[in-house]
Amino acid sequence: MDNLNQALLLLGVGMGTVFLILLLVIFCSRGLIAVINRWFPEKSAVPAVVQAAAIPAKTVAAITAAVHTACRGKARVVKIEKTD
Repeated sequence: MDNLNQALLLLGVGMGTVFLILLLVIFCSRGLIAVINRWFPEKSAVPAVVQAAAIPAKTVAAITAAVHTACRGKARVVKIEKTD
């Protein structure tokens, strides 16, 4: 019976230690992320203004109809861009 009590004690201490270390890792990583984001903010990219070629109306209608059909009317087309 003494061995069982010792085993359960070691189990509880081990699991508690792992839990506390994981909490420490979580809070330290959150703190590090906050510090990095404060001191080194992400630079916002300024998009270059480029004149895009006009997309034919039939193509826009086809894309809009395809999105409407595929999403069962739960989505809408906001912007269509031609990529290189």
